Amino acid sequence: MKRSFLYALLLLFPVFALAQQEWTPEKTDRFVNDYSQILTQEQHDALEQRLVAFNDSTSNQIVVVITPTLYGDEIKAVGQRIGQSWGIGQKDLNNGLLIIIKTKTSEEPDGDVAICTGYGMEGAFPDVFCGKIIDDKMIPSLIEGDYYAAIDKALDVIFPVAAGEYSYEMYKEDNEMSDTIAGIFTFLFFGGIFWLYYRSYKRHKKNGGGGGYSGSSYGGYSSSSHSSSWSSSSSSSSSSSRSFGGGSFGGGGASRKF
Repeated sequence: MKRSFLYALLLLFPVFALAQQEWTPEKTDRFVNDYSQILTQEQHDALEQRLVAFNDSTSNQIVVVITPTLYGDEIKAVGQRIGQSWGIGQKDLNNGLLIIIKTKTSEEPDGDVAICTGYGMEGAFPDVFCGKIIDDKMIPSLIEGDYYAAIDKALDVIFPVAAGEYSYEMYKEDNEMSDTIAGIFTFLFFGGIFWLYYRSYKRHKKNGGGGGYSGSSYGGYSSSSHSSSWSSSSSSSSSSSRSFGGGSFGGGGASRKF
């Protein structure tokens, strides 16, 4: 009986070892790594060129990883391992940032997204700010299936902050101002409709008319994106050197599901 039990444990040991294995994709020299092949070739090249140019002009390194699976792990844990093992960022500065997205698939229908920061980026990108970038700039596009737009919009915020031209405090102030302006326009819009309706009602009542008020119909706007797969072995159009040598990702950043 004991011998049979030990034999069964020996058979199951490889399964347990595999379950405990921490997955980290092999290091590459690209800034955009689309293992899901969700981006078109043009989208991949456009993002790669943006990130290469930013690296060359600021020394800050931002890497994008898109994967169809996390092998059951948490996305921030995977992101932290990638940042650490790939050495994203410059040596002694640790000024690296990783955007990692787990795409929705038929086998794994839940999507995940995270922004992970090296130690040198944590001051400019506190966890709450990373969460706001994901919520405001990425989630709406990811829900629509537009992964390129989600990354592109996030970079529009990340670049000036990483370059020291913008800050989380400025971002909050801009958002508060936008919310105030949006509230004013909403008030004026519905106030205008009410005023027009009231004038029409008074005119009809004065003239003794019984005709109904005819309003305008507003059609909804919808957009769709089509993305085709690209070969992960395709070479980037840029020949800039990528000297990953940083790392030191300590768990800073934020993650969300979509």
